[in-house]
Formats: sequence, C-alpha cells, structure tokens
Amino acid sequence: MDHFEMVENLRTKASVTYEEAKAALEKSDWDMLDALVLLESEGKVNGAPEFTTQEKTDETRRSAHRGEVKGTLSKLGSWIRKMITLGNKNQFVISRKGAEMAAMPITVMALLMILVWPFSLIVLFAGLLLGTRYAFRGPDINTTVSDFVSKAQDKAAMAVDARVE
Repeated sequence: MDHFEMVENLRTKASVTYEEAKAALEKSDWDMLDALVLLESEGKVNGAPEFTTQEKTDETRRSAHRGEVKGTLSKLGSWIRKMITLGNKNQFVISRKGAEMAAMPITVMALLMILVWPFSLIVLFAGLLLGTRYAFRGPDINTTVSDFVSKAQDKAAMAVDARVE
C-alpha cells in the first residue's frame, strides 16, 4: 500500500482531514496503528474508529454471517440428534388395571403429539377418564417426572370418582 492509500485509509477510519492523517502517519513513521493512537491522544478521532488492516467487503460480511448460521445449525442438529437418541432409549407406557397395553419410544409419542396433537390430547384425556395409566420408563427417566405423572393421574381418578358418586 502506498502512502496516499495509507493516508486515505486512516482518514476514513479515523474521520479526520487528509492533512491530519498525513501528519500523523509522518510522525509515526508511516505506521497505521501508531498514527491512529497519536490521533486519539490528540483528541482528533471522532467516535470509536473501526480500524483493521483488512477492508471488510460485502463478501467477507456474507461469509462471516454464513459461518455463524452454519455454527448455529450445527448446534441445533446436534441437540436434535441427542433428543432423538434419548427418546429412542426411553419409553412412554400405557397400562390399564395393572396390565401394560402399549409401550412406545418417547420419540414416537412426541411425533404423534406434534403431528396430530388435537387427536392425541383427546385420546390421552379420554384414557385418563377411563382409568388408563401413563408412565415413562427407561435409563434416562428422572423419578420426579414419573412421580408427577402418577400424582396427576391420581388426581384425575379422584375427580372422576367424585363425579360418579
């Protein structure tokens, strides 16, 4: 980069006049960083300058944005894979009168809840009213979740019994 380009670059980055940029560069032996520091110490820099040795082009900005998007999508993909793996290792169990009627991976249950959620909710609620019990089992199931589901089912059963009487 020749001296004229250096002066222009410093002038635009530091928002100073051509003469001020040239003088600062000459005093700092044409070192851009030292010239910027000199201008800042003299109070001639307006605001915080954006200073880099490489010009940012639209292409480098787009490239950086693509890198951020790829990183975010990669993290999301990893999280989804982890959730599917956990869902496949653990089960949603449906039982009635102590006998197990069905067991399916939690992933399948989650897909049913997403794809046909009104129907799924109606069937689950109707099952509660008819004495069906639901549980989660597997190596990654927290007992707190199972206890909560069990308590909710007990409350539903008490409500149904109270209505019947």
